[in-house]
Amino acid sequence: MSAFLVILPMALSTYTPAHSPSDKNKHGILGKWDSKIRSNDAGLTLEFSSGGTVKENSDFEKAGRYALKDNRLTTYVPDAKEGREKQREFDLSLDGDNITMKESTGGPEIHMERVCKGGSVTNEILGEWFSPNYPGAVRAFPAEQPLRFPAFVEFTKDKKMFFRSTPVKTVQGQYEFSDGVLVLTFPNEPAEKTKVSISPDQTDIRITTKGPEIPFRRVTGSDCDAQVKPVNNP
Repeated sequence: MSAFLVILPMALSTYTPAHSPSDKNKHGILGKWDSKIRSNDAGLTLEFSSGGTVKENSDFEKAGRYALKDNRLTTYVPDAKEGREKQREFDLSLDGDNITMKESTGGPEIHMERVCKGGSVTNEILGEWFSPNYPGAVRAFPAEQPLRFPAFVEFTKDKKMFFRSTPVKTVQGQYEFSDGVLVLTFPNEPAEKTKVSISPDQTDIRITTKGPEIPFRRVTGSDCDAQVKPVNNP
């Protein structure tokens, strides 16, 4: 759980503790959660499965926004080197759980496949997708020849988009969650008991451990386990 603990000092200066209502909906934590705290494009996601296992993924991330009109997708992603948003335009074709994009400036076609199939947004761009090769999306260390740049891409209802590399490091452990208390157990580490506050619509959680809160947002449609109807907390 080292990556999880590394971001705690960063949270201290940005977030202050809030109320932590009891959450008896054990399904509310299922799915993939993306930390809102990043440093130098380094990010962290937690994936909770219905079988009681949890994956802690360290990756590289970028956040931006998008506009979609007819079959033209325009993305706007901050460029640290240039100090401004970088705009890219694509011709987009959506066919159920598959997307094909062609950039207006040329280059190879970009293919994406929906991560969680059979959901309620199969005819929309919303949700999480995986591309085996999306050049320029996110910092990565491709190991294949010819070079390929795999990336996860997420589109949200509020026109935001998130890029994540494939995990740089993954640690798998066990978890228990009941009445707002989360117990995480990773190999060769003592169990860590934390408090979890879940928003009423189950799109955000705050994990409190040793004082500070760490905010996470649910990755849209990232896991079929996460496609449960929100339940109002008591």
